[in-house]
Amino acid sequence: MEELRIGIIGFDTSHVPAFTKLLNDENDPFHVPGGKVVAGYPSFSPDLEASFSRVEGYKKELIEKWNIKMVSSIKELLKEVDAVLLESVDGRRHLEEAKPVIKARKPLFIDKPLAASYKDAKKLVQLAEKYNCPVFSSSSLRFDYNISRVKKDPELGEVIGCDAFSPASLDPTNPGLFWYGVHGVEILYTFMGKGCKKLFCKKTEGSHFVVGEWEDGRIGTVRGTRKGSHSYGARVFGEKKVEQVTYSTDVPLYSQLLKEIIPFFQTGKSPVPLEETLEIMQFMQAALLSEQKGKEVLLSAVK
Repeated sequence: MEELRIGIIGFDTSHVPAFTKLLNDENDPFHVPGGKVVAGYPSFSPDLEASFSRVEGYKKELIEKWNIKMVSSIKELLKEVDAVLLESVDGRRHLEEAKPVIKARKPLFIDKPLAASYKDAKKLVQLAEKYNCPVFSSSSLRFDYNISRVKKDPELGEVIGCDAFSPASLDPTNPGLFWYGVHGVEILYTFMGKGCKKLFCKKTEGSHFVVGEWEDGRIGTVRGTRKGSHSYGARVFGEKKVEQVTYSTDVPLYSQLLKEIIPFFQTGKSPVPLEETLEIMQFMQAALLSEQKGKEVLLSAVK
């Protein structure tokens, strides 16, 4: 199969140099074949320090180390590439930056979160369906080596509950769990699947804690931490046994994610249904509403 030409939108996250090295450096021990980054549109958010403070450094690195062509618009980028990695760290930009890619029907991976609100996420999914454009979005934690091993373990049996955890730093531009707690929510959905009916969210200075009830009566929780020691993982309650899992520090998260992205670019088939990713957005919007109102929220009430 011919090697894919890949373009990157957004140069304000460490994923940009990490993905480029794994794809372009054939000597990297975790190199992922099938495509090379060839062009980039270095967009950023001028009102978000985590964005504007990083863009020039990553842009310089990609030009000097990997000879990546920089373009001045998404329209220009689309002329150079077969598929797109939308890496903008700010979920508020995802809908507008995804629009021209979707309309051009280029396979599109959108890094977490899909959007910074359920409203935007729903519009994005509807647009992808309208133009029949392949779109895939996920946190890298879903495909972590250890998490994937437990997910596939036949000795676990059917999952009857899960307590997931991750860091959950905050930024008002991407409120609640949208900014970083999405990692923990993604882990929860990796094991539970879609079907959450209602939830309650409690927020303190040091943490978020969300309890969700699924349609079939199962209960799943997410703990997002902002104080003390941090990690990513879950306690998974199976029919046959209970497993505690934390993410692998031996196998790079990003190589595991790219092993899913490249086949998606080649086939147009996402390893995660967009309906599930959309429910993750709805879950986080419901959690924000619950946190603000101090009461349980039905996911169906989140429009």
